[in-house]
Amino acid sequence: YKKSAEDAADTKAYNEADKDKPLVTQDLWSLTTFIYFLAMINLVLLIAAMLAQRAIRYVNLAKSVRYMWVLFWILPLQIFFSIGLFDYNEVMEVWTKHWWDDKSLSWYRELFCDPGTAQGKCMVPVLGGVNYYDERAWCKAYFNGATDCEKIRDEAQHGFVVANYVYFAVNGIWALILAVLMWVALNVLQAIITLPIVQRSKESNIPLWLTFPIIGSYMIGYVLLFSETAIDEVLEDIKWMGITYMVSGGSFTLLALVGLILKCYPVLNTRQKKVKQSMIILFIVLIILTIFAVAVVFATSLIYSLSIVDLPLNEYSEIACALDMDGSCTGCDSPYPELVCPEWSKDDVARVLQTITKQSATIAAIFLVYALATLKYGFVLFRHVSRYQIEYV
Repeated sequence: YKKSAEDAADTKAYNEADKDKPLVTQDLWSLTTFIYFLAMINLVLLIAAMLAQRAIRYVNLAKSVRYMWVLFWILPLQIFFSIGLFDYNEVMEVWTKHWWDDKSLSWYRELFCDPGTAQGKCMVPVLGGVNYYDERAWCKAYFNGATDCEKIRDEAQHGFVVANYVYFAVNGIWALILAVLMWVALNVLQAIITLPIVQRSKESNIPLWLTFPIIGSYMIGYVLLFSETAIDEVLEDIKWMGITYMVSGGSFTLLALVGLILKCYPVLNTRQKKVKQSMIILFIVLIILTIFAVAVVFATSLIYSLSIVDLPLNEYSEIACALDMDGSCTGCDSPYPELVCPEWSKDDVARVLQTITKQSATIAAIFLVYALATLKYGFVLFRHVSRYQIEYV
């Protein structure tokens, strides 16, 4: 009786200590977060398309140009989140392993666990949780000597992971098909509006064109440096990637400001023409520096995502504690490295880091395209201003 009372007390303490794990987190490896963002993006696209349908039919140029800018904004986001859903690092298995006993997954446990075990045996924590040596000990303590908890949980998790791989892959494929359709629609729309009007709109809206890389750079930098799951204090490479994203955001911001000045600065005489040419040269130099910064992030992310091997155990453990603040880690305050978060394996941490750097490489590639397109615009603008002929009669 005394043992049963102690077990009941342990169960109560475990349940009270266990916090709900958020389904949407500030990180670059949660596939559910990508799904939610894709849903919001495509809802915006649906509303914009419905509003633009009449404008395109009756060739309303002003409203068609607005819709063109909506597509310009949404298309890179669609590509980024679509690619993020292809989980070739199998990080979904890591997420399932450490989030499995959460209340938010109770419906899935009812679906995939053996009948009657969804809120019991199927919830056995990784390595038995805080009070037990392993899953077998936990199972014996709470279920009268039973030893099948780990087997029930593993089979259920396998079914859940397979179903989610299909779900995410199908959504990723559909999202990429939609991105291709958006690209086709954008090209058709530009043909309807006519190229000179499109070019004039781009030239007069450089700050708007650069809004996406500005916001994106600051957001990725914030996630890598300041979010709850940031690991910049453990991995120097991640820290420098975050800093470089912040620098890139600053460079894109300066480009937008210089572009705004160029848009508003008139050329009425030779002196003003020279001033504007000097400003365009500054604009081009800033673009080149921005391209260099973004290219460094892209190369670092790509290389790092393919070469995460043999990190010391204490680093893996510290990274796991940062990544899993609301998850299954135990012993994060222990002075002994072997006792710090034994629930996370080296392979778990490596998969998460590879996924984070893969997403970073994807978004950096998109920013690089923006920077190269802006560089092309800078040279076109310089050539255009150089041809100004100023005469007074």
